[in-house]
Amino acid sequence: MNKPRMHVRRLLGSAAMLAGLLAGEAGADELPLSRVVLSSSGLAQFTHSGSITGGSTVELSVRLQQVDDILKSLTVLDRQGAVGAVTLPGKAPLDELFQDLPFGPDALASPTALLNALVGSEVEIAGPVIAKGRVFRVETEEVTLPNNGGQTSRHRLTLMTEKGLVQAVLEELTALRFTDAQANAQIERALAGLRENRAKDRRTVSIGFLGEGTRRVAISYVVPAPVWKTAYRLVLPKEGEKARLQGWAVVENLTGGDWKNVDLLLVSGNPVTLHQPLYTAFFAERTEVPVSTAARVTPHTDDAQARLAARPPPPMVFSAPKPAPAPAFALPGGVRPAPAREASAPEVLAAAAQAAEAEEASTQLLYRFPARISLGTGHTMMVPFVDREIAVTRTWLYQPDTAARHPLAAVQVRNDGETSLPAGIVTAYDAAADGSMNFVGDAQLPLLLRGMPKFVTFALDSKTDIRRDDKGVVRSTLGKAVNGVLTLTTRSRRSIAYEITPPTEEDREITIEEPRLAGWSPAAESKGVDATPTRWRYKIPAPKGQTTKAALAIECVDAETITLTELGPEDILARLRGLQNENAAVRDAVARLGALVAEMTKAKSERLQLDAERKKIADDQERIRRNLQSAGQGSDLGRRYLDMLKTQEDRLAEINRADKAFETEIAAKRQAAEELARQLKL
Repeated sequence: MNKPRMHVRRLLGSAAMLAGLLAGEAGADELPLSRVVLSSSGLAQFTHSGSITGGSTVELSVRLQQVDDILKSLTVLDRQGAVGAVTLPGKAPLDELFQDLPFGPDALASPTALLNALVGSEVEIAGPVIAKGRVFRVETEEVTLPNNGGQTSRHRLTLMTEKGLVQAVLEELTALRFTDAQANAQIERALAGLRENRAKDRRTVSIGFLGEGTRRVAISYVVPAPVWKTAYRLVLPKEGEKARLQGWAVVENLTGGDWKNVDLLLVSGNPVTLHQPLYTAFFAERTEVPVSTAARVTPHTDDAQARLAARPPPPMVFSAPKPAPAPAFALPGGVRPAPAREASAPEVLAAAAQAAEAEEASTQLLYRFPARISLGTGHTMMVPFVDREIAVTRTWLYQPDTAARHPLAAVQVRNDGETSLPAGIVTAYDAAADGSMNFVGDAQLPLLLRGMPKFVTFALDSKTDIRRDDKGVVRSTLGKAVNGVLTLTTRSRRSIAYEITPPTEEDREITIEEPRLAGWSPAAESKGVDATPTRWRYKIPAPKGQTTKAALAIECVDAETITLTELGPEDILARLRGLQNENAAVRDAVARLGALVAEMTKAKSERLQLDAERKKIADDQERIRRNLQSAGQGSDLGRRYLDMLKTQEDRLAEINRADKAFETEIAAKRQAAEELARQLKL
């Protein structure tokens, strides 16, 4: 007895997420969409549940670009049966199909094209001409219609029969049949393939269910989807510290199928999402062995072939491996757990959902809607996910890099609820005395964890004027010297002055925000300065009708240790000058070092002059030697050249002695500077 077959069609939307399973047959053969989980990371999990009969097959019609994600994430939940094979056509099924047929897809464009593609096949024709033979050719010819009706095209079929060539006009035939069973099977196969792939970018995933009887099952998968957006409404009170916060989720159904009475969950988080081309076939490269001939059969070649034969073949890698009879999430028909009581499929799914939520609670925010929702394909919907009071404090936030002369009207929001709030855009309203609301501005709410305060700015306060004067950075350096080791402590101080003039009829509490620099901290006199990862925050009360002055001072301390005995006198002097804590010993050392450096500088200058004179003499001697060679040593001119060379050699000897003396003097003064640095106490 044939078991019923269930066909379920999946429609995909332009946003590339799988949604409603629409049944091709009515009644119990449907697996309706029951649960949608939309993530702010751009993914969606869809779950379909319903009753199936053992031996049936569910077919999901999916878009080609979604097959990789289907193969990656498809999960089947079936407590009472087992899952059979999960199959689908290849990535290019028509290419594979026509690769094994004697004709291409163009042959099915018309009977003429098919007959010309199957030249040599045997056919029977009926009509004005009755014949049986092999197709020789079909030719197009132009004919003139009677009564000057113009011209038309018709096709003349030529058959090779037992009696020779027989021709017939294809348009006049009443029947044409291929007598070859193989040709008929090939044509049927091609037509069936075209029918199954009528939608060029769709594939059909078939999921078989084993076992017997009717039971409830569920199918779940994760695919790309439009990101759901958050839009808040914040109604600020006239007085008090509680504002009304209402959060709406903007959801889009771009699935190609309607959502009807589904459980909707929203997830805000940043999970790791991966994509892998599982639907693409990969083949490992193999070593190509040349064809051997008798002339090439040598011991070396034989040995090489033996090594190749001993090498294990490379593994074959496929993108879509053969599915196992029972996936990990399915319970095989022969193995059933022994629960305390029999649970239905929805209860099993709910338990899995609760487990997943508990596991993901540390990294994601989940919002489950109490009522089922419906949303037509191609439509957008707003659903509220939070509506409660929230603690707020009115303030004015001064960010000089945003507005140089005016603060921003803001509130400090503290999440005093039980769950965190995802980031989103905020529209702020002021509550009027008559119960109406007045728009005051838009803002951005960052991720708000439980108990965490955040500033929300929504307008520029042009009534308040702030003048900011950055005094710049002043540096002071203190030194400590022991046994020739100098420790320098440099304190950098930056001071910023503010003059705040609020409106005459309202007080202000201004929160100053200045960029926070690494290594800097508030000075001791700057009290009540808070630090965020990127900003310093400093509150300044500004009573109405008067100008308030305040200042923020921050400091940075750097320490450096220097071994003075490893430096030259010039560097030692540069390090010791300008210390704020210099004493008489340091001043004396600086004076003595100055004298040593001056004497060394003079000695170095003298050495440079001697070196220049030495180079000039060397150039002159080269010229004199060339002239001497030309004049000859016995001539009067030659003897003059020899006297000049002797005089220059004597001068070179004096220069070398003087240079050696200067070198010794400089070394002695350098040693004296090192000894002075070693004896310095600070």
